[in-house]
Amino acid sequence: MNEHSFVKSIHRKIPAVVHKWKIHDTYAGGVPDAFYSGPNGVLFIEYKYIKNLPKRNTTTLKHTLSKLQIQWLNKVSEGAKVAVVIGVEDTAIIITSAFGEEITKQQYLEKCVDRHAVSKWIYSELYG
Repeated sequence: MNEHSFVKSIHRKIPAVVHKWKIHDTYAGGVPDAFYSGPNGVLFIEYKYIKNLPKRNTTTLKHTLSKLQIQWLNKVSEGAKVAVVIGVEDTAIIITSAFGEEITKQQYLEKCVDRHAVSKWIYSELYG
């Protein structure tokens, strides 16, 4: 699996009433991967996919969140909901603040949920 198929697998589980937009902006750096909207507002998500977890629990995940992406998420979070979803295989972790902080394998394992739970979380943020 790669990031594209990971995002697609989450989008398939989100109810059709949620407006979904997979953003592809080649002109503005840092723009998140996806936009969602519903009666409770809008949500921007930057997705990152990692093929394998590190072997050691203390090793940090290499998620390649750029400085521009961190700046964008922090700026927009002043007026809209934002999140970073880091996926590994069939699981993911949802981060809603402190976007630039490192995450260890142990932290990931303690907070990860399945992909279906990510879809449910997106729906609840917009229709909850």
